[in-house]
Amino acid sequence: MNEVTLSQAVSPPVDSSGVVITVRHLQKSFGDHVVLRDFNFTLQAEENLAVLGKSGSGKSVLIKCIVGLIPPDAGEIQVLGKNVPYLEHEELDILRRDLGFLFQWGALYDSMTVRENLIFPLRKHSDKTKQQIAQKVEEVLESVGLPEAVDLMPSELSGGMKKRIALARTLMLEPKIIFYDEPTTGLDPVTAKEISELIREVQQQHQTAAIVITHDMECVKITADRVILLSDGINYAEGTYETLRRSNDPTVKAFFGNND
Repeated sequence: MNEVTLSQAVSPPVDSSGVVITVRHLQKSFGDHVVLRDFNFTLQAEENLAVLGKSGSGKSVLIKCIVGLIPPDAGEIQVLGKNVPYLEHEELDILRRDLGFLFQWGALYDSMTVRENLIFPLRKHSDKTKQQIAQKVEEVLESVGLPEAVDLMPSELSGGMKKRIALARTLMLEPKIIFYDEPTTGLDPVTAKEISELIREVQQQHQTAAIVITHDMECVKITADRVILLSDGINYAEGTYETLRRSNDPTVKAFFGNND
């Protein structure tokens, strides 16, 4: 994308054969509070897309609609070729096996070792043998740079290590799409940069697509192939980090400021 795309402009064409998520005219309200009023975007295979927006702007609601946790009021949501609002519960469960989630605080089970945390998602969603599972544990820990942590408890891990292990657990199911919810929140700048770089490495090594929700502009700069600004319930602006950074639009500038 060579220039900023604002909501008034015509979005550039996309290769529909490589699209893994399509959202069209998405609307969602809670009572009189309109959260999403006409939100549109696509996500390409193996693309990292960052979604920016003020607190309460609807970023989390958008993700919950995409994965079928809450129903939209109107609009189209296609994920990996499936029409999400019309899926039955079992069909949603099957679809979610191809979706990975890295929550804001890691969400590891405190009573389990790292190994047990990693194996846990496979109890219902895998036909791998014990040997294959053990090999997979080694592979994902190597991917996040923590092979030595396999027998540690979460209480023995730093904040950055917990994020890495949580991401390793997500990779156990070999997802096609990963949703990152504020992945660098609560981390010091050095560790936050390491996690951001890891997100990019995961994309390259595992050929995943991703949606990254974050307020960390350094994280956006490192991880995102494309950036969307969610404002007033719509896809207000869209482009690469660099094109949006150079925008003179006041709403866009409020986010990018003096970021280099």
